[in-house]
Parts: sequence; structure tokens; C-alpha cells
Amino acid sequence: MHKSFLFTALALVITFFLLALADFIPFWMPMMGEMVALVMVTVLLLIWAGLIVSETANDEREVNIKSQSGRVAYVAGMLVLMLALVLQGLAHAIDPWIPVVLAVMVSTKLLARLYLDRQ
Repeated sequence: MHKSFLFTALALVITFFLLALADFIPFWMPMMGEMVALVMVTVLLLIWAGLIVSETANDEREVNIKSQSGRVAYVAGMLVLMLALVLQGLAHAIDPWIPVVLAVMVSTKLLARLYLDRQ
């Protein structure tokens, strides 16, 4: 792995977590403009991380590593959403976005698997 890619990935993860945790700081109440800026930067960072940053695999080992990391990320996302669904279900206040995102993740994975198996 190239040092520049490793540095970019690490900076991206740290920046995302700092932005995501900015809402949970109890002593800081941002004004409306600051909140909009935080949301915009977080959304742009997610779009950049998810769509623009691309990895290229040069050999079979790198293809396998890329595939395994995608599987681990999918399982981690599923576990977090399932935990949120269970906790909110116990509190009798389920956010409708959680089951929607869960259903989109599962159906997308299933449809992609069916499509790619046909090739």
C-alpha cells in the first residue's frame, strides 16, 4: 500500500469521526450556520470517500484484500444497524431510517450477488 494512500485514508477516517462526534459534545451548542456547515462538510466528505476515492488492484492478493475489506465493512454496518434497531425497539421509538437502510443494504447485496453470478 502506498504511503500517500495510507495517509489519505487515515486523515479521512479521523476527520470523519471528529465531524460525526461534533454533535455529541455537551458543552458546545453550535449556531445554525455552524451546524449547516458541519452537515455539509460531513456529507461532502462521505460522498468523496464513498464515490471518488477508488482503489485499483494490481494482482490477485490485492483483489482478495479489497474483497475481504468490503465484506468486513458490510458486516460492521449490518451489526451497527441491527444494534440500533434492537435498542430503539426496546425503547419503543424506532427511527424509520434504520430499517430502510438495513433493507437497502440487504437487497442491494442480494441483487448484486445475483447479477454478478450470472456473468
